[in-house]
Amino acid sequence: MSRARRLCMLVHGPYPVGEPRVAREARAALDAGWEVDVVAMRNRGEPSQERVDGVAVFRLPIAHMRGAGARAAAREYLGFTVLASARIARLAARRRYDVVHVHNPPDFLALGAVVPKLLGAKMIFDVHDLSPDMFAMRFGGRRGFRLADYVLRLLERWTANLADEVVTVHEPYRRELAARGVAPDKITVVMNTLDERLLPARRVSRDGDGFRIVYQGTVTPPYGVQLLVEAVASLVHDVPEVRLEIYGDGDSLPEIRSVAARLGVSKHLRLSESFLPHAEVLGRIMGASVGVVPNLPTPLNRFALSTKLFEYVALGVPVVSADLPTIREHFSGSEILFFTAGDVDALTAALLEIHRDPGTAAARVAAARRRYAEYRWSVQASRYSRLLDCQDERKEA
Repeated sequence: MSRARRLCMLVHGPYPVGEPRVAREARAALDAGWEVDVVAMRNRGEPSQERVDGVAVFRLPIAHMRGAGARAAAREYLGFTVLASARIARLAARRRYDVVHVHNPPDFLALGAVVPKLLGAKMIFDVHDLSPDMFAMRFGGRRGFRLADYVLRLLERWTANLADEVVTVHEPYRRELAARGVAPDKITVVMNTLDERLLPARRVSRDGDGFRIVYQGTVTPPYGVQLLVEAVASLVHDVPEVRLEIYGDGDSLPEIRSVAARLGVSKHLRLSESFLPHAEVLGRIMGASVGVVPNLPTPLNRFALSTKLFEYVALGVPVVSADLPTIREHFSGSEILFFTAGDVDALTAALLEIHRDPGTAAARVAAARRRYAEYRWSVQASRYSRLLDCQDERKEA
């Protein structure tokens, strides 16, 4: 009897809460017959080791520091990489992994795959975001930025060259990585869509809930959540029953509360204050009046294709989205309602249109669901499991 095929995932983040892409791919690997380990960060109250839905999770004693400066962020990333590399080296000596799947950022987290590769494992490098662009978004213009950007671009190419396969989240990222020197035939797109097994069993009635605007995910300045609060303040005169629900965590939460208080709309705002289990979030946003993708027009956001967009569509929630190139490439104006990115008046007008014309909103929902069929997670999971099989075959060859 042949031994089980073994996969180790490495992620600078918590698992499973806060990392739905990692959890989706881990479940897809389990369904394909792989044993799966995940090495991740450890939030307060979490055990250092446990089994979650069949996945063996090994947590390291480092938690993410929200809103950290460049030096503190570098210490966090480097510290986690060192600890993770040591932990995976010990695990690999015992477990003999067939594949190690490294999730960025940071790109140099790929150092954790070096020992398993020396022992014969193949490496997959999963580009969630372009690390140089993320750094530019947070720290662009500061002293030393040009040197840091140069180093990050070198690291990006080095990691892609080290990997046996590069995975990324959509076609625009694939094109950009190829333009930056990654071999095109080495890149596979596994879209960041929704595992529909997490969908609630039935829809929740909206009767008596008012006009519910929902946002879920990271609450940080480039994602434009403050814009939503300002839009609600403009909307409240025409729609007094409006309510904004934000499910997530991030360094902008204190500012969101402050802006809501200053604009006098705190009673219209509900915050989860933390990341919640994915299935619970989906249950809460089901039946919402509208889901919003308010990303600001930053260089990195030109590539943004948030999972929340697919979640709204799958749940039958009308979508209002910032008009940005990658979102436009995947959905049209007949499927979701676009507004000028960063323009609070345009966002307010779009939300008001959804409220006043539910018939047209419902027609867009139906059209978006038809388009969504080609993006479904079942399609992406099959692509990912085939990729794992190919790496295993190459290892055995």
